[in-house]
Amino acid sequence: MFKIDEYEEKIDYFYDIMIANKDIVEIKISKDKWTLKEIIGHLVDSASNNHQLIIRLQIEREINFLESDVGEWKNVTKIDKFDSLELINLWKGYNYYILYLIKNIEESGLNTILRINGKESILKFIITDYFERHIDWHIELYKKRIEEIIEKILYINYED
Repeated sequence: MFKIDEYEEKIDYFYDIMIANKDIVEIKISKDKWTLKEIIGHLVDSASNNHQLIIRLQIEREINFLESDVGEWKNVTKIDKFDSLELINLWKGYNYYILYLIKNIEESGLNTILRINGKESILKFIITDYFERHIDWHIELYKKRIEEIIEKILYINYED
């Protein structure tokens, strides 16, 4: 039903990118663009929210959930003070835990209704969307941000 092997490969692939670039995660290229570390923090928050949804939607038959302001979450977590390597490892471990939960979902729970800000969804869609759209989108954003950081570093070094 779910592409667990592909999801594991995606987690490992993204983790490898994070580890390979761990020394530049705190570089801020502009005030309106998140650092790589802030992106990872958001991804941990997202994993946490999806973890909660996966559990709650198997217990309750219908839940209402408020969409959160990711900018406010970033500000409240003060993620820039947290150890970068621990954060990267937390993201990987959390996503492997989510895969464990997915492997153990009873099929009857996959059609439970979730309402977020008046929009309906079901657990099966939430899981698929998380691993097949959300993480993919963030992988591309992360790689783009790495390019922007490298470009800024090269520009600064060129100016000197």
